[in-house]
Amino acid sequence: MIRDGVMGGVDARVAGVGGVVMLLPDMWVVVELADDDERRRSVGALVERQLGRVDSWASLRRALTQQLLEQTARAAQSRGQFMAVSLMEAGGMPVPASVTVHTLPGEDFEELGKTLIAEATRQDAEAGQSVGLTEGEFGVILRRVRSGVVRTEVGSLVGQASDQVIESFVVDYWVEPTGSAELVYLAFASPLVGARDALLGLFDAIAGSVHVVTGTTGD
Repeated sequence: MIRDGVMGGVDARVAGVGGVVMLLPDMWVVVELADDDERRRSVGALVERQLGRVDSWASLRRALTQQLLEQTARAAQSRGQFMAVSLMEAGGMPVPASVTVHTLPGEDFEELGKTLIAEATRQDAEAGQSVGLTEGEFGVILRRVRSGVVRTEVGSLVGQASDQVIESFVVDYWVEPTGSAELVYLAFASPLVGARDALLGLFDAIAGSVHVVTGTTGD
């Protein structure tokens, strides 16, 4: 439950673009996707916040900037509204995670649910996948949890030509906010597979806060 700007014990703030409004932890940074110049500025500010301006990290900043620009460009091309990246820490250790938020006009919630459940129950379905439906404060929420392997080009960050395979988990939410004709789709991802249960609680809280306010843009 979310109240008084607190989400699962974490300080939170309102964030949103294009009428999609939600609560995000304070240490999540929003990158708007609709405007290309704003997207680039937001990525630059995010990288500087993560790595500072130390000269010895210049190559790392360039590599991370390029990676985030490519990632956010793909999200923008798929009609994403915004992306948020976690800069949270727990016990002095970073908690890497991200979410991309889309609106899906014309998508039928009931048919989508039937399709996802059918896919999850097939004999050849992806291992570790689960689908569930719940009623949130602002509408009905469909959740799919997946695990997988992501190939990340970390070689360029250390001057080598190799890639590293990183296990991760992905959580998709489709929210049907009360009074809205559009579905809101959130795609979360994190490589912290060992913290899956704790992060699921946080992701559930964020998805449960989603609602649509006509003519309003969050900060």
